[in-house]
Amino acid sequence: MPKATRTKFVGWFPSTTAADYEAGIDTDEKHSGTRCAYLKSLVPEPKQFGNLTQAFAPDKYFGKRLRMSAWVKTELKNQGKAQLWLRIDSADESPKGQITAERFDNMGSRPIQGSTDWAKYDLVVDVAEESTLIVFGLMLIGEGQIWLDDVSFEAVSKDVPLTGKKRCGYPEYPVNLNFEED
Repeated sequence: MPKATRTKFVGWFPSTTAADYEAGIDTDEKHSGTRCAYLKSLVPEPKQFGNLTQAFAPDKYFGKRLRMSAWVKTELKNQGKAQLWLRIDSADESPKGQITAERFDNMGSRPIQGSTDWAKYDLVVDVAEESTLIVFGLMLIGEGQIWLDDVSFEAVSKDVPLTGKKRCGYPEYPVNLNFEED
């Protein structure tokens, strides 16, 4: 059993279903340095998901392709899965100025499952000039424990393939308008 402590996260916001998940700092398990973050389920069939989140201003990345890299280790059970996520927000032009996700990747089509050793994962999205916020994190869905370490961001060239979708995965144009497609 790893030595784990509950603690406040500088810059991070643990967002967990109160009784079902716990977030903390682990000083025994880490990819590098002396510690890493963890999320774990506290009950056999947890509801919803546990999440670690952080946000920052996009100014440095306006008009660029952004790669988020992170190291993750997992011990997942019973269909549990881990997913890194990266969202680029922008304010719409309505009087209410609501925030919308302009670009988004949550590894929904490629979740981490089972027990894995430390592995590096990349998420790549474009950051529009009108972006207002970069929000990112790691979520645990289901039973198990996951560890997160060494998260980094860098601008990459446009020939690096995108992993995220525009506008939260909605198609750019409407489809099957005549209902003839299967």
